[in-house]
Amino acid sequence: MRLTILSALVLFANSMLAQGPDEYWLGLEEYAVHTSGDLEGMTTYRLYLNMLNPSDYLSACSGDEENPWVLESTSTPAWYNTPSVSEGFADAINPAFFTAFPNLEFDSWLTIGASSAEDGMDISNVVDPSYNAFAAFENGEDINSNSPVGNLWFTLYPGLEEVDDAGFAGEDLKVLVAQITTSGTLSGSLYVQIFPEGIQDPDIRLLLPIVYAPEQCTDPEACNYSAQAWLDIDCEYGPLAGTIVGEANVILQEGQTEWTYTCDAGSDSYLWEVGNGATIVSGQGTNTVVIDWGTEVVAGTEVTVIASNGDCEGEMSSINVEFSVGITELDLSSTLTAFPNPATTQVQINFQSDLRDGQVDGKMRTITGQFVSTFVIIDGYATIDVSSLANGTYLLSLQTERGIVRQSLVVSH
Repeated sequence: MRLTILSALVLFANSMLAQGPDEYWLGLEEYAVHTSGDLEGMTTYRLYLNMLNPSDYLSACSGDEENPWVLESTSTPAWYNTPSVSEGFADAINPAFFTAFPNLEFDSWLTIGASSAEDGMDISNVVDPSYNAFAAFENGEDINSNSPVGNLWFTLYPGLEEVDDAGFAGEDLKVLVAQITTSGTLSGSLYVQIFPEGIQDPDIRLLLPIVYAPEQCTDPEACNYSAQAWLDIDCEYGPLAGTIVGEANVILQEGQTEWTYTCDAGSDSYLWEVGNGATIVSGQGTNTVVIDWGTEVVAGTEVTVIASNGDCEGEMSSINVEFSVGITELDLSSTLTAFPNPATTQVQINFQSDLRDGQVDGKMRTITGQFVSTFVIIDGYATIDVSSLANGTYLLSLQTERGIVRQSLVVSH
């Protein structure tokens, strides 16, 4: 059954009906930012009623004494209307005039679904004789429709068979309510009538605040948190640095004081921090740093990193680093051999020394100290697969009861 003007007025005069679900919301979305010409310094916003179902239908918008329609801007005039050719409602906007009047495309207007006459919507309005909110809108004046009679604009419900009607939410779940071009900040409220999934009785009536859609995030941990937001929508979080890869058990001794630590790449910047008097030698701001731990005995500490994109920081990643003291490197390099050296696929490790016992644990690192792998020498021998390693020089080290034994290894495929 189609609504008449009288029935629409009766519906909106009755404000005692229960409010509908609060998942419906009004959001301002940026449509165009003007950097030159007559509109320089202004932004064109589009106000949408965000729905729950594709078949939800926006029937009417209004404001009266109990459910006021308020639309305000911090600028004067409150918004832009194209001189001589401005229209109060989108269904009267003809895109054919955009060439002759370019600013008409960014005119401020009210609507239900339509952005121009080409959308085929027929929008009607009812004016309070004591306060014409639509005339105030056309004059670029703030609106406060809070009289007993109120102001109303509406469209006739076409029925579910007309699924292409612009009053339906559609797949993007939103219906256009207004376009406003202004240099100020907008705020206000609007009373709306919704036919949920096309059902006219019972309907849903809500007095909704007008908010900026990009600021719809109530999570204080998010980068775009807004204290004025009332829904968790489009919260943005900083990038994650991921797991820090590097030596967690550092042996302090002369000969090697610098160690490499790395995290996930892909962020704009990285902030690394270390404790216990250590120094970041290089790489601050990138995903890989070289840290000089020195040779002094220190307590365990953390290496931390925070990745960021612009001003948006992610959660901190950390690695606990423990330290032990190594005896000055023994002059036993001749007892640790690698064959062949350079190696291509496999290398045979031979450790002949009075320091060895049945099993000795070894580590392979890059020449900059980045950990590559471990190996175990049993009864003086071990075989290491180097076929997947990049060409370069590597450092083999064995931790014995009396010190560290090292040998360099060249991988060349």
